[in-house]
Amino acid sequence: MKSKLFKKKQKGIAERKTETKHSVEVPYKAVGLGLLLWLFTTWLFFGHGMVRHIDLAEGQQAPSTVVAAVDFDCENIQSTDFSRTEAAKAVPPVFRINPFPAQRASKMMETLFDRLKQLSIAPTNQQQMIVSSMNDLLLGTSIETTSLINVFPTNTIQQTQKILVENITAVMGTGILSEEYRHTWFLNAPDNQLTITSGELPERTIPFKDTLSTRQAINAVASKIESKPQRKLLERLLPILVVDNLTYDETATENLRKQATDAVLPVIQQYMEGTPLVRAGDTATQQTLLLLQHHEQRVIEEQELLEQILEIVGNGLLLLAGLIASAVILRVVEPCLIRQPSRILLLVILSLTTLGFARLMLYLSAQYSLIPAGMLMYLVPHALAVLLAGILLGGSAAICLGFWTSFATAVLFDNAFTVFALGMLITITAASTARKVHRRSSLFRAGLWVCAVKLLYVLVVAILSPAATSVLVGQASAALLSGMLSTIFALLLIPFFERAFKITTDITLLELSDMGHPLLQKMAIQAPGTYHHSLMVATLAQNAAEAIGANSLLVRVCAYYHDIGKMAKPEFFTENIQHKENPHDELSPHMSALVISSHVKEGLTLAKRHKLPQPVLDAIEQHHGNGLISYFYHKAKTQSPDSNGSPDTINDSDFRYGGAPAVTPEMAILSLADASEAASRSIEKPTPQKIANMMNDIFSTKIRDGQMDYAALTMAQINTIKQSFIFSLSNMLHGRIPYPKDNDNKYSQSAEKSSGSAAKAPKAS
Repeated sequence: MKSKLFKKKQKGIAERKTETKHSVEVPYKAVGLGLLLWLFTTWLFFGHGMVRHIDLAEGQQAPSTVVAAVDFDCENIQSTDFSRTEAAKAVPPVFRINPFPAQRASKMMETLFDRLKQLSIAPTNQQQMIVSSMNDLLLGTSIETTSLINVFPTNTIQQTQKILVENITAVMGTGILSEEYRHTWFLNAPDNQLTITSGELPERTIPFKDTLSTRQAINAVASKIESKPQRKLLERLLPILVVDNLTYDETATENLRKQATDAVLPVIQQYMEGTPLVRAGDTATQQTLLLLQHHEQRVIEEQELLEQILEIVGNGLLLLAGLIASAVILRVVEPCLIRQPSRILLLVILSLTTLGFARLMLYLSAQYSLIPAGMLMYLVPHALAVLLAGILLGGSAAICLGFWTSFATAVLFDNAFTVFALGMLITITAASTARKVHRRSSLFRAGLWVCAVKLLYVLVVAILSPAATSVLVGQASAALLSGMLSTIFALLLIPFFERAFKITTDITLLELSDMGHPLLQKMAIQAPGTYHHSLMVATLAQNAAEAIGANSLLVRVCAYYHDIGKMAKPEFFTENIQHKENPHDELSPHMSALVISSHVKEGLTLAKRHKLPQPVLDAIEQHHGNGLISYFYHKAKTQSPDSNGSPDTINDSDFRYGGAPAVTPEMAILSLADASEAASRSIEKPTPQKIANMMNDIFSTKIRDGQMDYAALTMAQINTIKQSFIFSLSNMLHGRIPYPKDNDNKYSQSAEKSSGSAAKAPKAS
C-alpha cells in the first residue's frame, strides 16, 4: 500500500515538473493599455497639427546652414526698432507748470504794495513798524525800503501793483524753463518742441525758442512799467519772485512715447526661397530665431492636407515603433510585469506625466514665447517618471519607461537626437540611483546625481555648440530646477501611488522593520519564543537573499511578521511551551493540526487589521504553503486502528496548511528559512555536518512536495541558499568551551545545580 501511494505521489510530481504550456498567453489588457497610450500620445503631440521646435538659443552658434524652402514674410526687428526709436524721439518732453511760485510771487507783491499804501496814510508813531515789516519782505535783496518808498509815489502805487500782479501771473502762467533744462534738453536741438501742461490750462506744445528763461521773464514783467527808476528797482526785486516753474514729467513723457512706439507697425520684409536664414557657425540672434519660426510656420501652412496627414501618420508610426521596442525590452527584463495590468497602468500614467509636461512647455514656448527654445529640453521632467518607476516597480521597468519617454520626447522635438540622448542619460542615472532607496533622504541624493548629469550635459553641448554665457547660465539653471522639482514631486507622489496601486516600496518596508512596531512589541511579550524564532529566521533569510541577489530587506521584514498569527494561541507552539505541560498531549492529532494550521488564518486577519502591506500578507500565507504538518500526520498514522497507517483511514489533506506555495524567490527563501531554523533546534550537539544533512533533508522534502514549483528559482540558486543556511546556522549554533569552576562562589554553584536539573528535565514536544 505504501509503495502504491509513493508511486502515485511520484507520478504527480513528475507530471507537475514536466508540464509545459503549448500556447503563448497574450496579455490583452497590457496590449490594450499600450494602444491607448500610443493613441493618446499621438493626439497629444499632433492633435492640433504639427509643431516645429527650433533647437537653437539666442547667443548660440548655429550647427548648420538653414536655407528658406518657401517664400515668407517676417518682421525686420532692426528696422522696426529703428522706426520705433525715431517715433519715441519725435515725442516732445512733457513739462508741468508748478503753480506755487506764481502764487507766492503775486501774494508777496500785493503785500509789499499794501504796506506802501498803509505807510502813506499811517500816523507817525506807526510808520516805523510798517517800515520794519517791509524790511522783512525785502530780505535777500539789495533794495532798501527808503528807495522803494521814494521810487513809487503814493498816487502810482495802486496802478503799479495791478500791472505787476497781472504780468507776473501771465508770464509765469506760460511757464519759465530753467537754464539746467535748457542745457540738458535743447542745447544741441534748439528747434525741438516741448509740451507744457498744468492743472488749469489745456495741454499745449510749443517750440523751444518760444519758452522764456528766468531773465527773459523778469524783463517781460519789468517792461510793462514806464518809469525808468521803477524798472531798474524792479529788475533788482523780481529775481526773488519770478523763478522757473516748469518741472519735467517723466511719467507723462514715457506714456506718450510708449503710445507712439505702439502705434508704429512692424516693418515686414519678404524673404525669397533659397535665402540663407542662418549660416553654420553664426551666432543666433533674436532676428534669426524669428526668421526660423516664421519659416517653419509658413512651411506648415503651405503643406497640403494630405502631406500634413502623412507627416502626422509617419510620426505616429515612429511613436508606435518606439513603444513596441519598449514593450519588448520590458517583456525580456520583467516578464511578470506584462501580466499585471495595474502595473502597466501605472507605467502609462507616469509616461503621460512626462510627455504632458513636455507638450505643455513646447506650447508655451511656441505660442507665447514664455520659455526660451534653448532651455526647453532641460526643463522636461524626465527624472520624475523614472524615479517613481524605479522606486515603485524596480530599475528594469524604470529604464524601459525612460527609453519610451525619451524616444517620444525626441519625436515631439522634431526628432532631436540631443533630446533623446539627454533623456537616456537621465534615465540611466535615475534608475541606478533609485534602485535601493531605503530612506527618503536617499531620494534627494538621487536627485543631486540627476542634476549633476544634466549640468555635465549642458557643458558638453556648450563645447560642441558654443553659446553666450547668459544662455549657458539659463540652461544650467533650467537643468537644476527641473532635477530638483522632479525629486520633490517624486517624494510627494510616492505615498499616493503606493496606496492607489497597492505597491510596497523599500521605504515602507524600512519603516516596518522598526522593532518598536506595536505588533512586534506585542509578540515579544505574549510569544517570546516566536519572537526570537522570527528574528533568527530574518537573519537566515536576509543572508540567503543577499547571496542570490534577491530583495533582502523585503524578506527580512516579512520574516518579522510571518508568525504573528501564533499570538492567538502561543501556548500551542513548541518555542513558547518551555517547561510547561504540552497542551497537544490532551488533543487528537487532527485537532492539533487544525490548531497549528490556524495560525496562518489568524495571522492574515491580524495583518489586515493593522493594514500591513501585501508582501507581508503573502509571507504569512506562503511561508508554509500547503505543506504537510508531518509530526501530527505521522502521529495520526501510528494511532490509527490500521497498523499500516493506510491512506484510506488517514487523509493527508487534513494535515496540510491552507496557504499557497511560494511564488517569488523571497517567499521561497522565507519558507525554507522558517523550516530550517525550527528544525535546527532539535539537533543535539550541532556540527556543520549534522546541519548540512538536515538542510539536505529539508530542501529535498520541500522540492518533492511541490513548494518550490512557482518560486522562479534555479537549482543553482537553491543550492546557494542551502549553503548560506548551513554557514549561518553553524555560526549561530556554535559551542562554547566550559568555564573553570569557582568552588568559592556559592552563586555559581547554585547556578550549576539549576542547570543540571534543567538538563535532566524531559523535553517538551
